[in-house]
Amino acid sequence: MSIISVVGPKGGIGKTTISINTTAALTRALGSGKNINRICLVDLDLRLPTITSLLDSHPAKTFYDLFECLDNKVYQVDFLRTVYQIVTWFESYIDGDISASHDKLIDAFHHYKAMNTELFMSSGFKFGNAIEEMLIQRSEIKSLSQIKALRSTIRKIDLKEYRRLLEEMDKTARPVMAEYINYIEEYGFSIIGGEVPILGKRGHRKRINQPEFLLRFLEFLDGVFQKFEYVIVDTPAGGVNHLSSLMNVIDQVLFVFDLSNTIAINGSIDALHSFIDYYEEFQVDYAKGQLMGLDRAHVNRLIAQKGKGDLYQSIKNKKLGIVFNRCQNNQEIENALKMIRDYLTTLDKFHQYKSRIHIVGLVPQHKVINITNNRKSMFYNMDIALSERMDLVAKGILSDNTICPTLADNDKTIIRYLSKFKKPQLLDRLTNKVASNAN
Repeated sequence: MSIISVVGPKGGIGKTTISINTTAALTRALGSGKNINRICLVDLDLRLPTITSLLDSHPAKTFYDLFECLDNKVYQVDFLRTVYQIVTWFESYIDGDISASHDKLIDAFHHYKAMNTELFMSSGFKFGNAIEEMLIQRSEIKSLSQIKALRSTIRKIDLKEYRRLLEEMDKTARPVMAEYINYIEEYGFSIIGGEVPILGKRGHRKRINQPEFLLRFLEFLDGVFQKFEYVIVDTPAGGVNHLSSLMNVIDQVLFVFDLSNTIAINGSIDALHSFIDYYEEFQVDYAKGQLMGLDRAHVNRLIAQKGKGDLYQSIKNKKLGIVFNRCQNNQEIENALKMIRDYLTTLDKFHQYKSRIHIVGLVPQHKVINITNNRKSMFYNMDIALSERMDLVAKGILSDNTICPTLADNDKTIIRYLSKFKKPQLLDRLTNKVASNAN
């Protein structure tokens, strides 16, 4: 499995266009038949998702539905599970089975005092009224010794029945991944995302900043990613922001550089700098065991999947690539390369990253890209010259960037590579290599 995140500093630079057509090129390179549905395109823009409408695809369920599910059902189950643990330890203390110094009791007390009850729906659960009564009394329970004042309330909760109901709820609460994955036969790849702005709802905007909720969302995405050989993530403008922890599972970050104006180039350079800073800080915190919050929770889950050593190496060896967009001549490429090198030199990072940042592809300024219709972002196969440009990007991805030049190469070498026409033999070799690895 390989996960590629397409990143840009702002909207309108061609990030979504590159994401869609990279997915199309990879689909063609990998072929069809028994290898069908090996690629997934993820629209991670939670504010203004556009991919499904651009491709005239209307999935049965979107991220909006997923957020509703996580918000309503999964939150309730996790909330009730926490309450179950609290009541279990409180009851043991009230019955005299444990002392006030017991670690589990102390943890349960802290959870009891800190619980967010805003979204809890007591009417939908058999013991909801008793739970609500217990939570209302929190303001009066200021110390562990006062837990005994909850005796009459806790006696209303049958823990055996509570657990049975909780297990039944858990079976139906988790989202079914297949319902959110929309395979488009016309294109040969799957899409997951949404037509409705998820963060248009006030409750969702609030929840997206809560680590517990985000962890559930990331767990869902991880599960989806595992089903595909290649995943292209159309990342929100400016990066993943609140979902920065997601970048720890990304294998390659492709930065889109819009060469049509200097401001856009500077923005992409800033985005590149931000990601480098994030990864460097993350590596230090990870090595020292100082990760906090969502990063810590998510990474612990990844360690369980991959192992500590493999995870650290994947983070340390993260691949960084650049795709130039809206290019009109070679001089624009040379100017952009100079700006990138100069900026990294100013940061004293050029020698460290010059061989790690690959130049993966180029998309020229072209009339086909600018046509106004419902599928303006799907130019692959509409123009052979553009298709060949995207095939080059696909080749780079399939080769793990080993065939791509880096910032360490001179401008002529880079421009020569970006100007290549399709070479079927190379594409076939890479495709066969990937196919043999999959079998």
